[in-house]
Amino acid sequence: MAPSDFSFHPSALMGSNAAGSTSRFPDWALLCEEPRLSERRNETTAECETSEGQSVEVSFWLVDPPGASYFSFNCPGLHASAFDDYAPPSLVCAGAAFVLFSLTIRGSTHHFVYKAAPAGEQSLQLLPDPPVPRRRRFGLLPRGDGEHFAVAYLDRQWISQDDDWRFDAHVYSSETQEWSSHRLSLQHLSESDKLMCCHHSLYYRHIAIAGSLGWVDLLRGVLLLGNLFDGDPVIEFIPLPESRVNFLDKDGLPYRASEYYCNVACCDDLLKFIEIEFDDPLVRTNRKGWRANVWNRKISWNKWELCSTVDVAKISVDQSYSVLLPQLRSDETQKLDLQKLIFYAPVLSTRDDNLFYMMAKVNAEDETAWAIAVDMECAAVEAMAPITLGQDHYHIAMFCPCDLPKYLNMTPGADMDNPADKCSKR
Repeated sequence: MAPSDFSFHPSALMGSNAAGSTSRFPDWALLCEEPRLSERRNETTAECETSEGQSVEVSFWLVDPPGASYFSFNCPGLHASAFDDYAPPSLVCAGAAFVLFSLTIRGSTHHFVYKAAPAGEQSLQLLPDPPVPRRRRFGLLPRGDGEHFAVAYLDRQWISQDDDWRFDAHVYSSETQEWSSHRLSLQHLSESDKLMCCHHSLYYRHIAIAGSLGWVDLLRGVLLLGNLFDGDPVIEFIPLPESRVNFLDKDGLPYRASEYYCNVACCDDLLKFIEIEFDDPLVRTNRKGWRANVWNRKISWNKWELCSTVDVAKISVDQSYSVLLPQLRSDETQKLDLQKLIFYAPVLSTRDDNLFYMMAKVNAEDETAWAIAVDMECAAVEAMAPITLGQDHYHIAMFCPCDLPKYLNMTPGADMDNPADKCSKR
């Protein structure tokens, strides 16, 4: 469905207007991967033009996690019907001060990179088309100096005369503003890692870790592309933990899309993987048990370490949350119980902490979902925030943890309003 022209309301309002707040934006945010079409602007707004001369504006509406943050876009003069039903606007990836997103306008797909900076210095850049047709998703890697970035995608083709797969990396440098192409070798990889690379989906989320760009496949592992800024990219592969449950049916396929069970995030050079182990993988509805397992691994390590496990039955929920979610109260114990929620997806923190965020609902038909921060070390709910879904209430968007807010580095005046105050969702 093409985006409709509507306003929205972030799931919680924190920042300069919240009691005790000292800065306008948090250090990081849970950013919705589905942008909203809106004419509203704020001090984060940046704009540029497509190659056809169409103006494009983008703005960010940011709150503290577990509140849901959003970004909106506007193409003055265009009706919502101009956007492709089969390729809706979407977040591609986010890293440091940069956000890469795509818009398909009248059948033509455009990619843009937003760079966060103090008010008035933020920018939006149209990414030039690569020299060869793109078959896979782009990924973005910030450079260490914070000023420049590389965008890359992998092209994998079966070469019949070689009876093997050929990998090429196509890399765009924001410094040279040019694309370059590189033939990649897999000869240094083990046979098992080669096989995983050849079957890797290359479609899901991207991460930037320790100077490398990673393509995440939640069934197989993380394909890393290093040395992007040196002009000689190198492939590495990190398989997922061997001890994971990996819910597969008799045909070796997942019962549901893996992103509803698993997720990956990184903190500096630390890779984090979470898997939700359900008592019944076919049923994620309320009153069913589950456990959250988190593994950590650095690129230099040769294995994952299981660092945290928590059972939903042992997660304590402060009684004060009954004001927000009275439906959590157990008739038997009179305590609040997360098992009464429908678990939709886990999201990991990008901080060096023991938090994960569960996206959940009380009933499938509800127009409100909930983002709940769970402290695995203390086995307790740390915070929760509602997410208003509106008319498409059976769909819950995916959320990406990103560090973009801290790069905005804005200090509001005493009378400056939070732009989210003026937003509402119908």
